Amino acid sequence: MHPPSLVDQYCPEPHSGAISAAVCDPHSGATITADDWGTVAITRPNERNPAFIYTMETAIYAVAMSKGGALAAVGDENGTLSVFKTWDGTEVFRDEKAGTDGQARAMRGIAFHPDGTVVAALSADGIVRVYDIQRNQRIVNWQGFAGQSIAFDARGDHLLVIDTLGQVKLLDMLTHEQLDLELVPGGVQEAMFTPDSHHVVALGGGGVTLIQLPEGRIANSFSARSSSGLLSILINPAGDRVAAVSQRSVHQFSLPGLQPVASDKHGAPDPTVASMWDWEGLAIGGEDGRFHRPGRTPSLPPIVCCTGYGHHRIAAHGDKMAVWTRGRRRRPFPARKRFVEVKVDRDGRLLCGLPDDGSGLQVFEVKSGRHLFEAGRDTANTPKMEVGGAVVATLLDRGGLRWWELKGNNVFELGWVEQFALSGGGTWLGVITPKGHVRVLDPATGEDAIPPPEPISDVPVALVSFVNRRPDMLVLDEDGVLSVYDLSVSVTEERPAIGEDVLDLNVPVDRLWGITGGRHAAVRFQEPEQGTATVIFVDLEKGDVVSEVPNLLPYAWVDPETGSILQPARGGAILEMDMYGNEVSVLRSLPELHWVTYGPKGVIDASDGAPL
Repeated sequence: MHPPSLVDQYCPEPHSGAISAAVCDPHSGATITADDWGTVAITRPNERNPAFIYTMETAIYAVAMSKGGALAAVGDENGTLSVFKTWDGTEVFRDEKAGTDGQARAMRGIAFHPDGTVVAALSADGIVRVYDIQRNQRIVNWQGFAGQSIAFDARGDHLLVIDTLGQVKLLDMLTHEQLDLELVPGGVQEAMFTPDSHHVVALGGGGVTLIQLPEGRIANSFSARSSSGLLSILINPAGDRVAAVSQRSVHQFSLPGLQPVASDKHGAPDPTVASMWDWEGLAIGGEDGRFHRPGRTPSLPPIVCCTGYGHHRIAAHGDKMAVWTRGRRRRPFPARKRFVEVKVDRDGRLLCGLPDDGSGLQVFEVKSGRHLFEAGRDTANTPKMEVGGAVVATLLDRGGLRWWELKGNNVFELGWVEQFALSGGGTWLGVITPKGHVRVLDPATGEDAIPPPEPISDVPVALVSFVNRRPDMLVLDEDGVLSVYDLSVSVTEERPAIGEDVLDLNVPVDRLWGITGGRHAAVRFQEPEQGTATVIFVDLEKGDVVSEVPNLLPYAWVDPETGSILQPARGGAILEMDMYGNEVSVLRSLPELHWVTYGPKGVIDASDGAPL
């Protein structure tokens, strides 16, 4: 385990996959959480954000925290059990099996002995294994158990388990005997001791059951007939309340009386069985990778896509659009749709988004969030859209190009266009003809703005892009050769520009950018087998590759103004990297509508009262 990277810092919600496991140590407040993508986050005592975030090879459904928060344990779907020191991330114990033997014992529950030297684990093969982590040896095995929980009592004398019939049992650590408790009608799937170990609270299909110890008799129960289906139970740090989490609500009961105290909507749209009760209150894990707290303003959903140009950054959080300007976030506005791609113009005035519901391109005014128009259903599957100045342009599903020149309230369409590019200020529209030649149009008229550039070779052009804030144009032909045109001669002397080759890239490029200053270009190509993308930066003067940044998301975006690489990151963040792949800043949306921008030296800006 390593200290967190820049993107992991100031990250109270580090998960992208569904929350699959969560535990809070009531004595210290330390927590460990995990998701079904294999991300694990450990927050140390008295700290707000995770100190360590790392990713396992598979989903995690079993975690535990020792009394006092000094140790954290993780059990994965490959049957590996690991124990870490929370103060520095050092692994102090590991037990694993390879291949199918490991997968057969996928971990379902973990518990620390109160003294922190012994760990018990429940696996999918029905075996309870107990380890002495100081001596690095297994103490004992018990067979024939199921459910989703395991726990030591306050003294560490007994293990609380559930057998394959859904009945609660105690395992005596000294004699290794199995002790029966009163049968719970319908059986249970989860059980835990109250902090004083005088009672067991169990969750089953029929509701919540309270069992008194040492007699092992049912003392009280609560029927869940009117509930929307109970998922899990939690006991608060003070030990005087238990909460039962359903699909929509959280029902609280007193302990040991098990009398109803309160019921609240928890706000998790799709809750999981993994929740926790820390010193801030109840935190309900969701399929969206977030923890939801009753009575709190819901967090923004995870980022689906993002983009940026100059001082402006846009993040699509489901159907909410977050606009960032110079590192400060405005209040998100509702976009009515969920977008899979968004674009913003250089001046931050117009935003266009491609919905995921099959409807056409949507265009908004950035400052107000006002919806301006829908581009039509024949833009629903557009492979490319751009916005610049007062112009919005998009390829059509059936082929061809349509664009809107908003100053003159005009709409143009050319059915023969194969590909296109819009200059940053919306002054020029570069289009590729069916023969693979390039023309530069005036978006206000649809006519040639300058004489068509001279073709460099007989090879058709595949992609075109303008260099931001310069009269230069980049083209990439079907053989992967990158070339550049200086269009100033066409503007001043009205004669065709003559281009020159820069570099033979020889890779299937799907995106091309010209960076401000005219020194560099960036190209993106996909790595289908890895499910990632790579961005290459080219020195246009020397004709050399400056850098290659691999392992990016397939839709990573390059800001034509700065050359920064932008992509979504965990915890509702936009990650910004330089052309060498170094993390330079993170723009993160926090719970309760707060936000923070930070870099390698710490916080750059944040909303008032942001929980840092």
